[in-house]
Amino acid sequence: PQDSSARSPANEQNTRGVTRLGWAAGNVARAKSPYSCTMAAASVLFVISLFGIIGAINALQAAGADRHPALRPWWFPAMLTAESIPLRVTIHAALVVLLIWAGALDYRIGRIGLGLTLGTWVLYGLLQYRAARAKRAMADALDQLGVSTSGFAHVRWTRVLTAYPYRVPTDVERIEDIEYSPGLHLDVYRRRGLAPGLHPAILQIHGGSWRGGNRRQQGRPLLHRLAQKGWICVAASYPLVPDATFPDPLIGLKRAVAWMRASGRRYGIDPSFVAVTGGSAGGHLAALVALTGNRPEYQPGFEADDTSVQAAIPVYGIYDFLNRNKTRDEWPIIPRAVMKADKVEAEDRYREASPLDQIHTDAPPFLVIHGSHDSVVPAREAEQFVAALRAQSGTPVGYAEIPGATHAFDVLDSLRTHYMISGVARFLESTRNQQKAARQDDIAAD
Repeated sequence: PQDSSARSPANEQNTRGVTRLGWAAGNVARAKSPYSCTMAAASVLFVISLFGIIGAINALQAAGADRHPALRPWWFPAMLTAESIPLRVTIHAALVVLLIWAGALDYRIGRIGLGLTLGTWVLYGLLQYRAARAKRAMADALDQLGVSTSGFAHVRWTRVLTAYPYRVPTDVERIEDIEYSPGLHLDVYRRRGLAPGLHPAILQIHGGSWRGGNRRQQGRPLLHRLAQKGWICVAASYPLVPDATFPDPLIGLKRAVAWMRASGRRYGIDPSFVAVTGGSAGGHLAALVALTGNRPEYQPGFEADDTSVQAAIPVYGIYDFLNRNKTRDEWPIIPRAVMKADKVEAEDRYREASPLDQIHTDAPPFLVIHGSHDSVVPAREAEQFVAALRAQSGTPVGYAEIPGATHAFDVLDSLRTHYMISGVARFLESTRNQQKAARQDDIAAD
């Protein structure tokens, strides 16, 4: 009988031929199947990488009111990209590894996608480098104010790596829905276990084009950091347009300041030091609150209450409703909803609503912050406001133009945001210490 383990040269050659034909047929079948797993992986890799590089290019673009709107960066996608680089790189890298494992590189479109991915990561590196320059910008602003910059910057990487701003830290408590005026509410943030006594306070004013947004959306990284440092932080709602008309939002926020002084002691608020901050429309209103302290025309029914503030930090705010220098586009919402009048017919009212026209020698210290890449409110709006403040105010004025920052950049817990809030905390602490020392000198002199 023939040994079954023995093979003739002819049989061996036939077996190898069949194997090669089967392998080639498998490759042909896979290549001809557009719905195979590997083709799907390649397509997904390409699409993800294409969107990634478009987003990075958009975030790198410079803004400017002189550019056609179609050529300006889309500010909201730019903000989401520029302020979440570590999270994006982590997710993107995990997806790329998974798709390559699934065979994405078997197809040309997948290899193109990998090339786009590498290009995207290079651009992400440029964006992150630009974010790190916020530290220098804040240090320069503190230098302008005569404030020490030694060891001011503090980054909490566990929050930066996720960029998620809405989780209240475990060492901070939020007391919610306190009614400070009929129909208007505020939240108080303070450190758990805070020592008894009175502590400095800050009012955060949200943005949203004067018609939207809410007190829990914006400024959260700053509120959390200051609360952890022993500040009492208040985030207040205010009357919104179109139901409200200027000066209703300002009057509502002045009621919040009055409440902080009259009723805030039970939450630990020191009435001798109240600061104000806000972004966008909130920056506009924060500047007005600071510049119109104790003005009776904006305090109907509570004229005797103290609504002054001791420091102001407006961020990417609007400072000239008349837009005299054409620093930005004309916004229809201002005449239609906020003022309910044309600026030609109601120029005096527009000046009343413009922080640029409310500057005076007794204005509190200001730290004005704006992004160099803000396409919604270009930085020139802040520059002209700062120049007017420095020319007329008798107190220190600092200006930080944050490299690469877009509108609403400080909403997320990003590296850029952490450098910004580090500078704000140092400014507030220094300003409070200086004013406290001045009061003690006055008492000693008496």
